[in-house]
Amino acid sequence: MDIDSIHHRAGHLRDMLHERIGVGGRDLETALRRAGRLLPRHVRREAALVAEAERLAGNPRLARRIDLRRLERAYRESMAFLESQNPATRRIGLALSALGGAALGLIAAAGLVVTVLVWRGYL
Repeated sequence: MDIDSIHHRAGHLRDMLHERIGVGGRDLETALRRAGRLLPRHVRREAALVAEAERLAGNPRLARRIDLRRLERAYRESMAFLESQNPATRRIGLALSALGGAALGLIAAAGLVVTVLVWRGYL
């Protein structure tokens, strides 16, 4: 693995974040910051390691500090999680969650109206 490979992997990870999770950014670090809690903690940590390696790869002296085996494992774990994500299922889950919240609000409002009507003696 060389410097170009590190930049390529970080770019690929950023593209997968955009494609699967729906967050973008000019670099991997920005995309991870925008993803926030959409990613599990261990995936955020592994992807942050790839982002740090990308930053270090820009400087030849600091590039020697990169643990390539650890970087490869972090990349594979992050990609495995992102490949398991289905954007369509995620959108359906968000829509059902919003509908559930709206339904709960309507039920609560109807219960409040019935309670007030009973309290006032109309029912």
